[in-house]
Amino acid sequence: MRKTKLNGFRTFISAYLLSLMMPCSVYALTLDDALNASLNYESQLKLSQLNVKQSTAALNQAEARDGLKVNLVGQLDYEKVDTPSGVLFPTAGNRKGRSAQLQLDYPIYTSGRHQLGIEIADRQLAANTAALSDQTSLTILNTVKVYTDVLKNNAIVDLKKNLLTNLQRSLYEAQRRFSAGVITRADLAQVLSQVAQGQADLTQAESNLKISSAQFYQVTGLQPDSLEKIKKIPTIPDDIEQIIAMTNNHPALEQIHYEKQSAEKQLALTRRELWPTVMLTSRIGKQHEANYIGSESNNYMVGVQVNMPLYDNGLNRANINKAQVDVELAQQKLESIQNDLRQQVQSSYARLLAIRQNKAALQNAIETASIALTYTKKEFDVGTKTTFDLLTAEQKLLDVQTQAVTNVQDEIFLTYQLIEQMGNLNNKFIAQKNIQDH
Repeated sequence: MRKTKLNGFRTFISAYLLSLMMPCSVYALTLDDALNASLNYESQLKLSQLNVKQSTAALNQAEARDGLKVNLVGQLDYEKVDTPSGVLFPTAGNRKGRSAQLQLDYPIYTSGRHQLGIEIADRQLAANTAALSDQTSLTILNTVKVYTDVLKNNAIVDLKKNLLTNLQRSLYEAQRRFSAGVITRADLAQVLSQVAQGQADLTQAESNLKISSAQFYQVTGLQPDSLEKIKKIPTIPDDIEQIIAMTNNHPALEQIHYEKQSAEKQLALTRRELWPTVMLTSRIGKQHEANYIGSESNNYMVGVQVNMPLYDNGLNRANINKAQVDVELAQQKLESIQNDLRQQVQSSYARLLAIRQNKAALQNAIETASIALTYTKKEFDVGTKTTFDLLTAEQKLLDVQTQAVTNVQDEIFLTYQLIEQMGNLNNKFIAQKNIQDH
């Protein structure tokens, strides 16, 4: 019985140790995982979020700036009075006083400045909200870029490794043939040169992969140890004019629109700086003065106060000039961004069309290069092709495979870039996330 239990315990320990020795499966990150991580990690996005909070606080300030103000004013004082000799009714002596007063002030007319201040703060809040949406779109696009760059460089490293393995096999065969006197030293030197070039290309590809991995971590805060391939690309309109028209919804344009409106409101506010203000004011107080006579009084006052600025040494005129320049600057920024978006859309769309039109040709080129390499190897084995012919065929296949890998990832990135330039990337991500959550 004891032996059976001992054997069972040994079996359990062996199974446990074996499970520890088995390699753990690496979780493959998806593009959605990377996007969620970057939206919670990217520092510029956090700054934009704080700007929105700051603008919200500024709007609250503007709404409360010209409301009812109530103050309680208290005073304690001590006074000593000396009267010169010869005065008929001397008032010399010490006086102690105390008073309390409740003050109420309410602006009943501000020449529209109060409402304009609220509208300026509201437009700034809208501008910063649009800026947050723009920064969110840029963060999503940057995430797609670094994600596709890692996928692309990973694939290129694998291709370079496979080529280097083939080159090393060719070097072994070339050395064997050289020893047998079948090929010349020049043929062997060609293979050695190609192997050295293959090692250099692999080193460069691995360096590019390290750079793209570092950029991926900088954007997402995650290590791209294993990334899942992007299987589905979003759709975009086929009409370039429709795409250009959709750029009017871009959050960067919305931001400048709101900033221009804010500048126009600021100009209107500045023009009214010297306009009158009417205040409803009220005072309720009690005062006590202790001296050799003693006195006590209560006071009540309700009135209207008009404040009319008359002269400010040209400050208002200077403020108006600056506000006018701010409006012109916002208009110029608006036109500049519109033109830039149109040019960017046309460039991205042309590149995307070229990639899609070249896709079938590249696939045919890969098949043709593969067939050519197969037959070149056979002819090389029977001596009708040289080592140079074999190396050339392998290099041609690698070139078209590398171009195909690059085109696949560039097509994905350009599609997302066009969606961002249309101003719809943030909305598309939110809609997709809502579908996944439900």
